[in-house]
Amino acid sequence: KVDHVLKVPIAKFKLASSDQEERTMIGDALEMVGLRVDETLGRYPHQLSGGQRQRIMVARALLLKPKVILADEPVSMVDASLRATILESIHKLNRELGISIMYITHDLTTAYQISDNILVLYRGSVAEVGEVGEVIKDPKHPYTQLLVGSIPHPDPHRRWGDESGSVVQSGEKTASGCKFADRCEAVMDVCWTDVPKRHQIDKHRVAACHLYEKSP
Repeated sequence: KVDHVLKVPIAKFKLASSDQEERTMIGDALEMVGLRVDETLGRYPHQLSGGQRQRIMVARALLLKPKVILADEPVSMVDASLRATILESIHKLNRELGISIMYITHDLTTAYQISDNILVLYRGSVAEVGEVGEVIKDPKHPYTQLLVGSIPHPDPHRRWGDESGSVVQSGEKTASGCKFADRCEAVMDVCWTDVPKRHQIDKHRVAACHLYEKSP
């Protein structure tokens, strides 16, 4: 039963001195993520929805009173109707308990909704870092621009593929410098040979791109 995944960390880390304290801790953790004790405990995983199971995992992490929660694609397998609920539960932990959240995702929409700052990676390297609103609304790195530009727009008159693509197809040429050089519309000779440094292009933004060599 789902009770097991909540009781194990309490027992393993000796978090409770009595059964009553254990029940109280579990109840508080479930309530924090929006679950009712009487509708959750005593059930098997298949008797709960995907959203409920995801929130049980968040509640489990809460039992340890962490300073940081690493949330790796926490809503990737959840119906769209439940994503907002789970994201609100995660945001609540930050807002009310002061827990820092490191949110890893391929979904820029949810990253924009939940994050204060964003770090965009391309093939394991930092492309752009900054305040999430600035990065998503006004991306500076060519990869971030391509990433944001790939978000579908609900416009029936806009045909798929109308957006401009990269001038060089990935894999046509190997770069020892910038990893994004073979897909970048702004590629220069230096991009193929020199790894770009990270440049602070404004007060709340850093981009690793040769386009900003004149920036500190």
